[in-house]
Amino acid sequence: MDLTELWTNLIRQIKSYPNVNASQIDAFFSRVQLQAASQGFVMFTSDNSFIKDWIEKHYIKDIQQALHDMYGMDFIVQIEVDPTSTPIAPLPESAPTVSQEAPVHHQPTPAQPTPTPTPSVQREAPFINQGGYSTPEKEVLNSLHVPTREDSSFYRDNNLTTYSSPKNEELDIRHNSSDKTEQRGVEGLNSLTFETFVMGDSNRMAYSMAVEVAEKPGSSALNPLFIYGRSGVGKTHLLCAIKNYINEQYEDFKVIYIDSMELVNRYSDAAIEKNVDKQSFKNFENFFQQADVLLIDDIQGLQGKPGTLDTLFRIFNKMIPKGKQFVFSADRAPKNIDLDERYVSRFNSGATIDIQPPDDETKRNIIKSFIAEYKNEEELPFTISDSILDYIVDNSSSNIRELKSAITNVIFALKMDKEHELSESRVKELLGNHFIGGGKKRITIEMIQGAVEDFYGVAHKDLIGKKKERRIVHPRQVAIFLCRELSETTLKNIGNAFNRDHTTVMHSCDLISNQLQEDRNLREELEAIREKIRIQQY
Repeated sequence: MDLTELWTNLIRQIKSYPNVNASQIDAFFSRVQLQAASQGFVMFTSDNSFIKDWIEKHYIKDIQQALHDMYGMDFIVQIEVDPTSTPIAPLPESAPTVSQEAPVHHQPTPAQPTPTPTPSVQREAPFINQGGYSTPEKEVLNSLHVPTREDSSFYRDNNLTTYSSPKNEELDIRHNSSDKTEQRGVEGLNSLTFETFVMGDSNRMAYSMAVEVAEKPGSSALNPLFIYGRSGVGKTHLLCAIKNYINEQYEDFKVIYIDSMELVNRYSDAAIEKNVDKQSFKNFENFFQQADVLLIDDIQGLQGKPGTLDTLFRIFNKMIPKGKQFVFSADRAPKNIDLDERYVSRFNSGATIDIQPPDDETKRNIIKSFIAEYKNEEELPFTISDSILDYIVDNSSSNIRELKSAITNVIFALKMDKEHELSESRVKELLGNHFIGGGKKRITIEMIQGAVEDFYGVAHKDLIGKKKERRIVHPRQVAIFLCRELSETTLKNIGNAFNRDHTTVMHSCDLISNQLQEDRNLREELEAIREKIRIQQY
């Protein structure tokens, strides 16, 4: 058999099956090579065990079915790990893959037992289900260690928690764990894995980098990794997925996850105890310096906290040369966080990537994944129609928590009403005031373009055209900026709407963002346009 031809035909055959997620195929099969084929047997190699196990768990049946459909016989499919593996041919009819966008620094992957391929394909939940992490949900939840005051592995030194760690011990700091409610919240973070992350065009690059860091913590190219994006787009999910994967795969690694407010609280505790314990600040620094991987969530919370920042800066400068991995998240780009330039330049010295708001397709996949999750947990035989999914997608914001809350309400109503399906009118009644902004219309690119054209007196054909006069260029840049700020769409869609490429869109956004800091008149212009848009929403 010609391997290149077989590979091309196989991918096309798999993509032809209903319910197959083409973006998953593009993302993961691009990391696979068809190594050998004979009558009734094919062997693939992947560049790491994560890809191997994910495909075995989710697409092994589809591969076997495709081969049977193509050649009329059953095939044995074998997948092995080969870090030097490279695809023999590009994937047919696919967008550029993750592996093309981010450099991959191949290193030996940690030794692990090869799991038995799981025959079931659970595409009802379109999570990117990385079985290769060898992290079944229950095992992950059971492995979570939440420190408590009674825990013998912790001791309290003047109210600053100091840690004496055995192997493979997780340091997971989100809230003070003495409160049982907060403790359950900390435990919930451990269900945030790569397996339960829904990937789409808006987060593909960030996802790829997070996986790379998890597989090779301390790699200089992605150290530190800085992930930013608005609230509810999945930043915390990726940080926790990195933590969970490393704790599962690297027994000797110590991982600390903490959000910025808890970091500030711990620094404040050390400052308070300084009068009675001269070692309190040293204990604070030592606690974090013991980690091999330090993940800090919502770092914008350190604005106006010079003491905490300065200490973190010292910790960072001591740990980075030792190959310790840092991952930061924020709700805005590093340059837009009000921190001293020396902090920004260091924290931004590795890889920086944004997560854009999910597009409608990704939102739909997220909703379906939540539905499948509830079905599996509750074993409820219910159905949610496509029209209801459309309603939720059209009326919800980009916040994933809001999507999950909406589905929770719908499923709870199904249980209360003892029905297998709700009518669309019942769902609209149920969720009428649920979504952010109530029953307002979603802000679209067309709505923003219209408001800008009215405000500046510019024709639509000029706004999206090629004219470069100042009276046209400025409104165009404002419109692009507002589309990025207000609409739930991707940069690619914004660029298409204005006949511009990604670079031009980013330039317009950066230019207006910088001008807003100095130009009061521009701020007033944008607020007036925003008000026009708000009026159109009702």
